[in-house]
Amino acid sequence: MSVAANEVDTLSRRHFSDLSVARCVADRHSFIDCTGWLLIDATDVQRGTAHCGTTPTMDFRVVFANSLPPRARVFFCSSRHRSWSLSARPSRTCAVTLLVLLPLLGCESGLQTLDRKTNETLRASAEQLGGGAVYPEIDEKRYEAGSYFPDFPDDVDRPATLNPHADALQFEAIPPTQEDAASIAARFERMAAGDPNSVIFTFDESVAYSLENAEEYLSAEEAYLLVAIRLLVEEHRWTPLPSNISTASFSTDGQGGRFNNAVGLVNALGVDQRLPFGGQIGAAFLVSATQELDEYLQSNDTQSARIVLEASIPLLRGFGDVAQEPLIQARRNLVYAARAFEQFRRDFYLDISADYLQLVVQLQGIANGERQVERSAAVEERTKALVTSGRTEQFQADLATQNTLFALDRLSSQRELYRLTLDRFKARIGMAVENPIAIEPTLFKFPVPQVHPDEALALAFRFRLDLQTRRDLVDDFERKVDVARNAMLADFDLILNNNLPTNPDRSQSGLDFSPDYDNFGAALVFSMPLDRVNEDLQLRQSQILLEQVKREYFQARDDAAVGVRQSARGIERAQFSMVVQEKNVAASMNRQAAIDAAPDRATARDRTEALDALRRAQDSLDNAKKDLQLAILRYINNTGQMRVARDGKLIPIPGMSDEEVTGPGLIDTSP
Repeated sequence: MSVAANEVDTLSRRHFSDLSVARCVADRHSFIDCTGWLLIDATDVQRGTAHCGTTPTMDFRVVFANSLPPRARVFFCSSRHRSWSLSARPSRTCAVTLLVLLPLLGCESGLQTLDRKTNETLRASAEQLGGGAVYPEIDEKRYEAGSYFPDFPDDVDRPATLNPHADALQFEAIPPTQEDAASIAARFERMAAGDPNSVIFTFDESVAYSLENAEEYLSAEEAYLLVAIRLLVEEHRWTPLPSNISTASFSTDGQGGRFNNAVGLVNALGVDQRLPFGGQIGAAFLVSATQELDEYLQSNDTQSARIVLEASIPLLRGFGDVAQEPLIQARRNLVYAARAFEQFRRDFYLDISADYLQLVVQLQGIANGERQVERSAAVEERTKALVTSGRTEQFQADLATQNTLFALDRLSSQRELYRLTLDRFKARIGMAVENPIAIEPTLFKFPVPQVHPDEALALAFRFRLDLQTRRDLVDDFERKVDVARNAMLADFDLILNNNLPTNPDRSQSGLDFSPDYDNFGAALVFSMPLDRVNEDLQLRQSQILLEQVKREYFQARDDAAVGVRQSARGIERAQFSMVVQEKNVAASMNRQAAIDAAPDRATARDRTEALDALRRAQDSLDNAKKDLQLAILRYINNTGQMRVARDGKLIPIPGMSDEEVTGPGLIDTSP
């Protein structure tokens, strides 16, 4: 509790014997008859009279200064003549309105100031991280404003649930006579057909759109923002914390049938400051007053003020650098959050690239499937003609027909899989799934890197942001052990207190402080550590956690090494697969050409098997090309070398090009 709060609490427990501030009585034996508070300019205070509401020629006396701007202070309207007054005729309604609106406006402007400070903190953390790190910014338009006095509905604790009984539901079946192969095929073709109003979406546009709308990206930004806000909260605790507490009270005391009524007012303006080595200091200015409402014998009105200074400084437990451990950890957490967000952006770019290239591969697979259907239909037609001419058996025609039907079924599955993948892609980047878009085919042309396993591991151990955080977490838990060890010490505190009051011999002393009545005190408080069981357990717990974090760090290094080696082998594997599939495609095409050159020597099975082999080889080659480009991206990411610009584009490192080939021509639709 602050010094001001302590003093107000102490005064409020008394019977207004040392209360204070102002009296608000128009004449003797009357109750409160004052129009209230007025906002005036403190620099214009002067002797004079003023109209206060409906009561003319009333004086103003300063009672306390609250947390308003320097030239705006609160004054109380009193009918008794005092030494300070102001000539003015402000409107009571305007004054009250200003008093109501001022805190609200102050809250809004204060929140905007904090938003700017949060953005500055994020910018500083990103600059400290280096490497062109990106940071989010708070946009107050994205967040719910809230209400000061919300009016919740009566059933707010009972959210509605829509779960009708089965009898209330309806299932409409298609008549069996209408469901044949032709109608199913026609309906599926309509579903698979692209929307003519589809918008072409490029890879760069997809990434840029996801940075603004993707749920996981926005959540990552907000996680970063929350860490920055927690740091500001902790830093604020280490700044001078002002407070102003006003307490108004009323009491009545029966004295043989006649009740003595009194009102009191206490105001405490204080400030508290934590010390960097432990403990805190505080200062408070208190003004108190009491007013007897029934002064039929004599006036017992009192008014006084005091200045209180207090300090509490630990000398053993809680002394030293351990006092700032929460602040130190909050600042380090912001660095960790900056690293985590930057690493997330790199992983997110890699994931979006994989999803987009998968869509391109599926488009090529659909083109390959359509080509196989056309060729299978041609084989079927030729085989049927041979059966009609008596040159082959009927089962050969049936075999060709089966292959055509299988090809049609595979094609329909490919189309549906593409639509499903596209819907998932739209959902991932934050787009409504009903929005019609078409993917523009894109192929990366990254050069294959020269991979040296030892150098790749060294790069990963040096540049991986997650490994740096794991390493620094070991330091964090080492400090936690020191903090837990310090908590086992005895409590040995130095307490200082100074109280400068106004003249106690005067019932209404104003601000006439009397150094002769100054009261200073100092004390050393020692508490023997007789019960430190919890502290001992916390120390052992922190030691165990430290060992766990050390093992997790070494495990993370091992996992990173495995990932780097896997990504390096992935490049070689993709290269090998691409070479193999290129030869496989060439062999399948030669096989098909040989069959076409001697059609009478090939059976329907030979033709259908050749078509299946060609389709599989083409699909495998397309996947190998995609896997090679993704393996290169995965390698530079696993070694900590990937850099992504604010607009979501890849920043090529020296020696690496980021060439892309785009356009419908990438999809091979040749017969």
